[in-house]
Amino acid sequence: MELTQVGYFSKTQGTKGELALKYNVDFFVEEVNAIFIETVTGKAPYFVKEIKQNNANLIVGLEDIDSIEKAKTLVGKAVYINSKFIDTSNEEFNWIDFEVIDHLHGNLGKIIEVNNNAHQLLVTINYKTKEIILPLVEELIEKIDEEKKQIFYKSPEGLIDIYVG
Repeated sequence: MELTQVGYFSKTQGTKGELALKYNVDFFVEEVNAIFIETVTGKAPYFVKEIKQNNANLIVGLEDIDSIEKAKTLVGKAVYINSKFIDTSNEEFNWIDFEVIDHLHGNLGKIIEVNNNAHQLLVTINYKTKEIILPLVEELIEKIDEEKKQIFYKSPEGLIDIYVG
């Protein structure tokens, strides 16, 4: 079984030995019935009684951890889960080296950089010795050929001219 670190226990929660899990990897919480915690001898399994959302943390109740004293021994420890429970649906596709072919300007070149500015994906291409940045949004993409690594693009009028004059 492959394990992935999802975060760490940041503090105890409540009086029944629950722990706050500070996590930085999305996973299918309802599927997880065991977690693994890093110890000096390796990763030790703990069975999950309950996991519930609380603000930015998950509150985790573990079998055999039923007091604040027991829970305190796990604070600061890395938490791992079976990798099959990791949610990969939000992972970004790697657009580097895809060729962008514009409906007016033809082959613009290969994508050399990708930036996600939270509003849209921006790709950088070297075209005619100039660096151009294009928004990679659904409305401007005519077709994607993943096998040939090509994006057929419909640039807004004048956008590429801004860069190449």
